[in-house]
Amino acid sequence: MTTAVPAASRSAAAPLAASRARQAIVLVALFVAWAVAYTDRIVIGTAIIPISHELGLSDAAKGYVLGAFYATYALMQLGGGALADRFGARRVLVGCLALWSIFTALTGAAWSLGSLLAFRLLFGVGEGSFAPASSTAIVQTFPARVRARVQALMCSTVFLGSAAGAATVGWTIARFGWRQTFVMLGALGAVVALALLVVPGRKDIVHDDAAALEGRPRWRDIAREPLIWRVALTWFGCCVLALGLQAWLPTWLMRTRGIDLLHIGFISAIPLLVSFIGTNVAGHAIDRLPAARLKYLLAGGALASAAFAAAMPFVASLAALIACWTLCMLAFDVVYASVFAIPLKHFPASVAGRTTGLINFAGQLAGAISPVVVGALVGHASGGWATAFAFLTGGALIAFVAALGCRFQSRASTLGH
Repeated sequence: MTTAVPAASRSAAAPLAASRARQAIVLVALFVAWAVAYTDRIVIGTAIIPISHELGLSDAAKGYVLGAFYATYALMQLGGGALADRFGARRVLVGCLALWSIFTALTGAAWSLGSLLAFRLLFGVGEGSFAPASSTAIVQTFPARVRARVQALMCSTVFLGSAAGAATVGWTIARFGWRQTFVMLGALGAVVALALLVVPGRKDIVHDDAAALEGRPRWRDIAREPLIWRVALTWFGCCVLALGLQAWLPTWLMRTRGIDLLHIGFISAIPLLVSFIGTNVAGHAIDRLPAARLKYLLAGGALASAAFAAAMPFVASLAALIACWTLCMLAFDVVYASVFAIPLKHFPASVAGRTTGLINFAGQLAGAISPVVVGALVGHASGGWATAFAFLTGGALIAFVAALGCRFQSRASTLGH
């Protein structure tokens, strides 16, 4: 015997089903785009080794190349967040991916230090608006109760994309050369840009926060929120450690452990794949965690990442090194997932892009500074790597102190209310 579904129930269920279908499509499109973004970003850490040989780059020059992307990437966080909040995410996302794919491909045509720096700076312009626009897409598509886990899934693509990049880039560079590798990655990004057309425009928003997106708090109102600056400083310190390691770890492994490029890629994939899982677990935990306890996740993750990074130069075996590296990354995952969930869960939907952009500006500023400082430190004849690791772990300790000052409530801000 079957039970008839009332017409009213069917009409109410239809928008919900459409909403869920759209959410699934947007989730997959953003996930793939983020994975491509991080694959494009990490390739330079491995490619810089043959690039430096061909172009005759010093350690200091390599530091500038590794940090150049983050200078423009950081600046574009602010403008991209404002554009996404004002015009919706879809246009910004598609434009970003198309632009950075062009300059990824052009990196393969670099003929000097100057041209390489120019292409890396322009690559940063392309990617810079993507993170805040992605946050806007999430609040335009998903209800508040699941945003931390959705954002964590997007954040975890840094590890999946980096693992894929680390495992394959060494092989593609060895097989095709670094120039052809950049061209292939640029072509891949251009294809993925088309998938982002499924992200809803502002008129297509289907969840209960649609009305909240109409509010337009000003930048100065956002800048008066103390929590934003404390979270930004926490993210800055952790990125000093994480992005400095990302840029220089392949070179450190080759020089101090005698590991070749191909094996560096496979070794790097281990902590990255574990971190992909860890970030998603952290995202689910944040959705269930009382707001007042979030600062302990931030502080604990920062402190643990500093401790495990500090141990890396002193362990004797390769297995112990991989274990310390993996645990350092897992601790960083907790901070990473927490920082990017905060704009989506603790501030109004109308400022999701700008608050994400402001916080991530601080982190990417660290990405512009840290590789350059490490490059200068390792260029010294004695004690270079030891001093570099001390600098990197010091950044995470700054993050620990900043996190302890964060105060979270059920609603951290009255912006837009």
